[in-house]
Amino acid sequence: MAGNPLNVVLFTSVPPRQVARIMARIRRDAPQAQVFGVLYERRPPKTLRQRIAIWHKKMKRPIYWLYVLHRISAAVNGKLSSLLDTVIRFIHAAPKQPNGNPDYRLDDLDATCKANGAELFITLDIHSAQALDFVRRINPDLGLVFGTRILKPVLFDIPRQGSINIHKRKVPDYRGGGAVGLWELLDDQKEIGVTVHRVEAKVDVGGVIRSALIPIEPLDDLESLALKADLVGADLIVAALRDFAGGTVTETPQHGPSKLFRSPAAEDLLQMKKKLAARHKGDGHPFRRPAWKLLLKSLLYAVPVTVRNWRHRRQADYPVMILYHHLISDRPHRFGGSTSYFLRQVNYLLRHYRLVTLSQAVELVRKGGIKVPTVAITFDDGYADNFVNLRAITEASGLPIAYFISTEYVSSGREFAHDQLCNEHGFPPNTWEQLAFLQHCGYEIGSHTRNHADCGSTDEEFLHQEIAGSAEDIRQRLGATAHFSFPFGLPQNISAPAAAKACASYKNVFSAYRGGNFHADARRILKRGNFPHTIWELELQLHDVLSRSAEETPHLKLRIGEQ
Repeated sequence: MAGNPLNVVLFTSVPPRQVARIMARIRRDAPQAQVFGVLYERRPPKTLRQRIAIWHKKMKRPIYWLYVLHRISAAVNGKLSSLLDTVIRFIHAAPKQPNGNPDYRLDDLDATCKANGAELFITLDIHSAQALDFVRRINPDLGLVFGTRILKPVLFDIPRQGSINIHKRKVPDYRGGGAVGLWELLDDQKEIGVTVHRVEAKVDVGGVIRSALIPIEPLDDLESLALKADLVGADLIVAALRDFAGGTVTETPQHGPSKLFRSPAAEDLLQMKKKLAARHKGDGHPFRRPAWKLLLKSLLYAVPVTVRNWRHRRQADYPVMILYHHLISDRPHRFGGSTSYFLRQVNYLLRHYRLVTLSQAVELVRKGGIKVPTVAITFDDGYADNFVNLRAITEASGLPIAYFISTEYVSSGREFAHDQLCNEHGFPPNTWEQLAFLQHCGYEIGSHTRNHADCGSTDEEFLHQEIAGSAEDIRQRLGATAHFSFPFGLPQNISAPAAAKACASYKNVFSAYRGGNFHADARRILKRGNFPHTIWELELQLHDVLSRSAEETPHLKLRIGEQ
């Protein structure tokens, strides 16, 4: 019947949270389609006899014993990391799960399915008679293969329009299995492909419905490529479902020579990873301060910080810490952080701090009663690389982001002046279309003036054009914004007239010098600190250990409601 959504059934065996994420993407970005059923295969574990047979076969390989040593080392490191997390939680006086229970299991997926009008069927054999009956009863228009073993026609041919598969490699060049990007990195390729294709009896040979290429950058690794492929793959799935729902599907047959790859054994994969890591030697994340200074500060301040945090907990007056970053990129840039390392930083924050939106952070400062260490994360300027790299992390982690843009750079597309001064080229700003989509994804878009202006000026007309003018630019393109952050953001970059103009034009105004935001001293201009390069420095900065806050002029000390 015209107007009915495309009835989709999901075939999957990936972790339940990944299933919930793709269902959420479909609901949000492809309302023309609806997942009515999820067929989830949970394969039974290997028997003891099977495990012994596999072990007996593998033990003859020397590299297997290297893998065993690696697993033992990883287990020991895991225990030590868990112990360190316990110590840090004590220093923070924080709960074990400041952002709620991170586990998401099949029971949770079942609840998500029921809440959204879908049915979950769990099976030990995805081709069993019961599984096939479930799919027939759903009577789907289309099947979506989302991370399973190779399926048989008896299953994927049931939907009226057949089934499609997401393949995170370029076809026909890289068919089959293996970690995302593995074969391409070993082959020194310049890009990986992501493809949505028709499912056929042979592996990954069906007509291509949607595809995209992801460049392999100097700092990319298997983790970053997998994150980006997950994001781009979800984008392609959504686009393909809209095509099917609208009757606009175009299939392109695969042509040319092909290769079929098998997933390597764990011990072989470890050796491949070591080979790839050796190529990236020197691409680490050096401290911006000497390690001995960081260690000394950690030891000297451990007790005072612990005492202070337990007092904050008793009095429910933790400060809200607001951090600013600029760029997530796997190309070298002085402001940048790599995709995989930024994810590590985000995961650290999720374990030890409550992460909130910028609007929630402001509300907490004004209302008080903050019983948990709390952090909000913002990004300045609006670099185009963030559209994939940062979005890949926020989609995977649920990290809330506020995104401050300089509107004239967005409109013109020209590179930022501060990059040109440092002879760093090839880092353009976002487009308005990208920003609209980021806003659709939940990003809070804020103003960063029109031209990344130094607001230490006292020229009233200049300040009006840069501060109020940027608000009008955003209102016309994206709707009104409540947030403004000063470029450069140090006291010398915020004149008294600039502070007055910003506070008159926006509900929430932010600087860029360090310090916590306390309810007892709720300023009209809130403080932000830069996002440090390493996790160790990040932890110390969040406790005001690394360096002192900047000296403030009187107009920056005004509290909410004061003039």
